Amino acid sequence: PGVIIAWYVMGRPDEMLDKHQCNMMMHYITVHQQTDGGWGTHIESPSTMFGTVLNYVALRLLDPHNKHTPVCQKARSFITEQGGAIMASSWAKFWLCLLGCMEWEGHNSVPPEMWLLPNWIPFHPGRLWCHCRMVYLPMGYLYGARFVYPNAETDALIASLREELYTEPYESIAWDQTRHLVAPMDNYSPIPWVMEFLQNCLALYERWFIFQPFKNWVRKKALKFSVEYMDAEDISTNYIDIGPVN
Repeated sequence: PGVIIAWYVMGRPDEMLDKHQCNMMMHYITVHQQTDGGWGTHIESPSTMFGTVLNYVALRLLDPHNKHTPVCQKARSFITEQGGAIMASSWAKFWLCLLGCMEWEGHNSVPPEMWLLPNWIPFHPGRLWCHCRMVYLPMGYLYGARFVYPNAETDALIASLREELYTEPYESIAWDQTRHLVAPMDNYSPIPWVMEFLQNCLALYERWFIFQPFKNWVRKKALKFSVEYMDAEDISTNYIDIGPVN
């Protein structure tokens, strides 16, 4: 699903996914739908909101005219029964934000400024496991830049998805209040209250006017650092990078 969303946001280039590949992807996603209408995080997993929301969006992007097919209707029923896409886990929310199907205020902060901290700080991103580190890097950049699909406000399919994925009108959702929501089936490891408190502090950092001059200044530096780091990682690995996710 991530590749399909990236492909759509980039203007659906044929050199990335041609028509045959799109058809095969639709077939693969369709045949792995479970009897309850959902999809798992992987093909042996029971249905999760993470898997269902992303696979449903992927199907809709691959074929904008499949809204009323049995596969999509069953998937929408599953999503609605769980409370809508606001109950998906964080990575699903991140992809929705990029696509323009969720507002960035609905996602907890992924500050690229963390890279500018001294290396000796225990929670510096450089101290993360290598795969986590290389996922945090581009996610931090995209979050910090508040990237959104450029045609999100004029794309009829995005407008339709904003209706399909939620149980209330998109414009009326209080996004900041949805940051910590996650369906029980996705909540494998509930975060402790300390982490929730720190995420709320970062949310204040993101939006409170008193922090904006400092945040805007340091974020420019952090985004520049992130781009340079990503360029270096691409070159040093011959654009293979460390894994398929990043």
